[in-house]
Amino acid sequence: MEKKLNRPADRVLNLPPYIFSEIDNKKNALRAQGADLIDFGVGDPDMETPAAVVKELLEQAPKNENQKYPAYNGAAFFREAAGDYMRRRFSVTLNPENQVTALLGTKEGLAHFSWAFLQPGDIALVPDPAFPVYANSARFAGAEVVRMPLLEENSFFPDVYSLPEEVVKKSKVIFLNYPNNPMGTVADRDRLSALIRWALKNSISIVYDAAYAEIVYDPEDRFSILELEGANDCAIEFHSFSKTFNMTGWRLGFACGNRDLVNGLVKLKTNIDSGVFDAIQYAGVKALENAERLASDQVAFYRQRRDALLAVFQRAGIGYVLPRGAFYVMARTPEGMNSMEFSAMLLEKAGIVTTPGAGFGEGADKFVRFALTKPLGEIRKAASRLAALNL
Repeated sequence: MEKKLNRPADRVLNLPPYIFSEIDNKKNALRAQGADLIDFGVGDPDMETPAAVVKELLEQAPKNENQKYPAYNGAAFFREAAGDYMRRRFSVTLNPENQVTALLGTKEGLAHFSWAFLQPGDIALVPDPAFPVYANSARFAGAEVVRMPLLEENSFFPDVYSLPEEVVKKSKVIFLNYPNNPMGTVADRDRLSALIRWALKNSISIVYDAAYAEIVYDPEDRFSILELEGANDCAIEFHSFSKTFNMTGWRLGFACGNRDLVNGLVKLKTNIDSGVFDAIQYAGVKALENAERLASDQVAFYRQRRDALLAVFQRAGIGYVLPRGAFYVMARTPEGMNSMEFSAMLLEKAGIVTTPGAGFGEGADKFVRFALTKPLGEIRKAASRLAALNL
C-alpha cells in the first residue's frame, strides 16, 4: 500500500456513513434555505432532565472532593444505587463490587465491550436491524460480523437455531436489544430463556442492550434478562440514563451482570478513560432513587404521542409496526419504494425528517423510523403534510 500523509486506518475508512450525521447534513441544508421542518429523526428526548437531578448536580459539582479523578468503574455509592435499582425494579441481586460498572453512556460501554472480548477469528452475532455500534465496534476489534435477520413472522426475534454449525462454533458474543431500537418490539420471556440455554450450551456471551428497559407500554413487558435462569452465567446488561431520564447529553449509564464480563470491560476501560464525573454520578443516583415515578411519567408522555402518531398514520394510509416499547414507530414504505427513497420524499415534499430503516440494516429497508420526540402539536401538524402526499 502506498504511504500517504494523514491517512486514517482502514478500519475507519471502511466504516459505512453514520446515518444520523447524514440526516443532520440534509436537514441543516434545508433549514438554511428557510424550510419549516418537523424533525422525527434522531431519538433525542425533547423533555427536560428532572429538576431534582439537575439540582443534585448543582449541589455536588462545586465540591472539591468531587472534582478529582473518579474511580474507573464508578463510585461505590453509584454502583450500590445501581444494584439497589436492579433489585427494586427487576428483583435482580448483584454484588456492586464486581457486577456493576459505571459507563460514559451505553454507546461507549458497548463499543468497549467488543474491544475487551473480541479478536480476529471470532464471530459476533448481530441482529438486523440494529443500532450500528454493535457491528461497527465488533469490526473494530477485528471480529467477523454475522447478521441475524429479525423477521416479522418471528416477532422480530433472532432465529439462532438456523445458524450454520461452523458459525456457532466461532461465535463468541450475541448482541440483543429489547425493547428494540428501531422496531419498538419487546422480547418474549420464553424465547429469551431458550436463547440463554442455547448460549450456555455453545459458550456464547450475551450482550443485552436495555437502554429502553423502562419505556414499555405494558408493565408486563418491563423486565431484565438477568431475571431469567442462567443469565448470570453468560450475560451482561447495559442500562442508560439518556432515554428514561432525558439525560442524553450527560453521558451516564451502567453495565451489570456476569462478573467476568463486567470485570473484562472494566479492565479495558481503565486503560482508555478516567470514569464519570462524580457529581454526575450523584445526580444519576437521584434519578435512580426516583425511577418508578420518573419512568411512569415518561411512559405516559410517550404513550400519548405514540397513539397520536398512529392515528395520523391510519388517516394517511401508512402502515406501521405497533410499538410495545422504546419511543419509535416504524412506518412501512409505500409499495415499490425503499427506506432511503421514502425518507427523502418525506423530507423534500413534506418537510418531515425521519430515519431510513436501511441505516439499521437490510432488514429494515422497507421502513422509516419516526422518533416520538416531538410534542402533540407537531405530530398533529404532520397530519396535513402526510395527507397531502396521497400515499
